Amino acid sequence: MKRDRIRLRPTGLWLLFGPILGCMWLAAVNYSNNLVYAILYLVGSLSFVSIFYTWRNLSSLEVEHIRVNPAFAGENIEMEIHLRNPGPRPIYGLFFARSNEETALSCRPPLLPLRDGGGLRIEGGDSRSAEVSFPSSGRGMYRFETLHVRTAYPFGLFSASFRVLVDSVYYVYPRARGSADWPRLRTGGGKGLPASLEPGDDFSGVRAYQPGESLRHIDWKAYARGRPLSVKQFTGGDGRELWLDAAEMVRLPLEDRLSQLALWVVNAEKEEIPYALRLGRTTLPLGLGPVQARRALEVLAVAGIGSQERLS
Repeated sequence: MKRDRIRLRPTGLWLLFGPILGCMWLAAVNYSNNLVYAILYLVGSLSFVSIFYTWRNLSSLEVEHIRVNPAFAGENIEMEIHLRNPGPRPIYGLFFARSNEETALSCRPPLLPLRDGGGLRIEGGDSRSAEVSFPSSGRGMYRFETLHVRTAYPFGLFSASFRVLVDSVYYVYPRARGSADWPRLRTGGGKGLPASLEPGDDFSGVRAYQPGESLRHIDWKAYARGRPLSVKQFTGGDGRELWLDAAEMVRLPLEDRLSQLALWVVNAEKEEIPYALRLGRTTLPLGLGPVQARRALEVLAVAGIGSQERLS
């Protein structure tokens, strides 16, 4: 990923360190004390040399990839930062921050530093993945624009930083809460009972593998024969189908309605019950799996934001 130039600036430690050097200089001049002169020049020269070490500590760092994972409202947003150090020297004390973050469909959230649990070290010629997090705002679709990478190695007197343009969109889903009772559970349609992944049912065929699905359902024998990854499907024993319609929940406020729908989507995925979702003019067909869950939760995340569409 492309980064801009490295910026050097003094840290807040100079508010304490600067007056101390000034007092040492006054003491050396007034009392003509050679020992104080020696200590003053030594400390001053070390602080000056630290400027070059701070810059060099960040000069070879490369940010290869950044992924921002979705989360539910009230949870922390988890972000993975893949870093590489092609130089021969280790890199010490890396910290991260975000800035210029705007929402695509919602209001601007507060700008906060990323929580990484301390500085990160990368050996020469090595790659590392940093897992950092920051608090989520209300539900919606957000845009993470710029990542700041910073270090204050070795003495903390100067900091070096650069910016990386991320321009990544992530979602904050509604809180999954409400009643656990199922609405409108139906039996399978005319084409037979809906497919399920529950073991012990009657085998009904295979379908293409979707990223994030359990590996224990993959047809490994077919994959060993050179075929693409596929998932075994079984005919569900009870043939249940779940139909979720926001128009049938008009008595609930909008946020409570979306939280209830999110809870049903999460529970349906856990119990492997195929479900369909209707939200205003948006309709998701009957389905199941990580792709279906992601699409459903993304629809719930942006429902009613930035548009006048009625949900009932």
